[in-house]
Amino acid sequence: MTTLRGRLLAGLIGVTALGLAALSLVSMLMLRSHMIQRMDASLLTAANASATRLARASGIAVVQAGSTYAVVTLNASTGRARLVGGDDPDAAALPGLVQSVGAGRLGAHADAGETFTMGSRLRAAAARMAAGDRVVVVAVPLDEIRNTLARLLVTELVTGGVLIGLLALFGRWLIRGGLAPLARMADTAQRVAAGGDLSTRMPEGPTEAGRLGRAINVMLAQIQQAFAARWASEERLRRFAADASHELRTPLTTIHGYAELYRKGAIPDEDVPQVMLRIENESARITRLVTELLELARLDRGAALSVALVDLVPVVAEVVDDFTALNPDHPVRVESPPALEREVDEARIRQVLVNLLGNVAAHTPPGTSVLVRLAPPGVLQVADDGPGMPEGDAARAFDRFHGAGSGLGLAIVQAIAAAHGGTVTLSSTLGQGTVVTVDLGPRADARSPAGPAEPVTTPLAGPPAGSA
Repeated sequence: MTTLRGRLLAGLIGVTALGLAALSLVSMLMLRSHMIQRMDASLLTAANASATRLARASGIAVVQAGSTYAVVTLNASTGRARLVGGDDPDAAALPGLVQSVGAGRLGAHADAGETFTMGSRLRAAAARMAAGDRVVVVAVPLDEIRNTLARLLVTELVTGGVLIGLLALFGRWLIRGGLAPLARMADTAQRVAAGGDLSTRMPEGPTEAGRLGRAINVMLAQIQQAFAARWASEERLRRFAADASHELRTPLTTIHGYAELYRKGAIPDEDVPQVMLRIENESARITRLVTELLELARLDRGAALSVALVDLVPVVAEVVDDFTALNPDHPVRVESPPALEREVDEARIRQVLVNLLGNVAAHTPPGTSVLVRLAPPGVLQVADDGPGMPEGDAARAFDRFHGAGSGLGLAIVQAIAAAHGGTVTLSSTLGQGTVVTVDLGPRADARSPAGPAEPVTTPLAGPPAGSA
């Protein structure tokens, strides 16, 4: 049988049959031993009594009421045996059996007070007569014991067969009911594997099948989540490809249009420098977009960081100096401790701050004030008092290709922070400004930053003076 149900039923029937067989064997052996002991006791008593009575010429003793027996005397001098009583139908052959045993062995049995077997069907006991050299032998056939054991064997076989049959019927019903949840689980799993609903769940409970159902439900939930995540990832990839194609199509169309006009001689000579400048700007836009896409791709696939112990304070100061030089109409103030060391990729952290400040310059009007705050253990915050963002735009600020420009700046910031094991949050209120916080998480070692942690503030206007 190859099915679990068949193996369980066969095992149950097999174990039960072995148990019944062992029980039958033990019961038959115990019954035979008990009957032999009773027969031996009766034989010894009858042999001694018959020897006494024959010596007094008063007859023989009956072995057991209702039993078949025979009494034989053996003259030790002549070696001749004679049947003297009993009702065994085969008693005529008994003297010959007694003579074949011999007076010596019979005397030894008599002296030891033990029974013995003659031939294949007689149980006997011997006793010496008080006078003379004769030995009395009382024998009883073993047919009664054998018949009793045979009837017991037949009874046990019939009873055992009936019990095994009932057990097979009841066991089949019981096993089928016990395995029914497993069959339902198998059917459900096949339907799910064939493209069914992953939201299907198995029945749970305290039984083994219930625990299996709970485990399958956990597995189905994980598979459902994995498929949902895969679908979401594919959807993001499709949207990303569509957005990237759209972003690249505009500058490529511009370049292609000007090139075609130039080839056809439709551009006046005096406009050629302006057209070349436009082509150069669009090429730079494509280069910047492709560079940012490659950067995101490297971060998405988990590119290794060039991590080293870096003091973030001078890094922030240098980026702020560069920003102030390019955007003098956006005054910047820096708050930072005298020193703050972290194990980071310095180039990526610079890129984070460049992108954040670049967003401020691109999305806020001249005169907008900027606050750059650096705090232990590794929190970098850029806040402005510009016009802020609508709630819907703020919620999608980290989506790729969302917003002006390439729309990848904050996505790159988020990817770099995640690569460092950190997070990025954005809060914005219309008319009050925007705050972007990059948290690099706890330090990887136990070293404390050098110097006191009190912030040093630079002037609101102009580049920070020695505080970064």
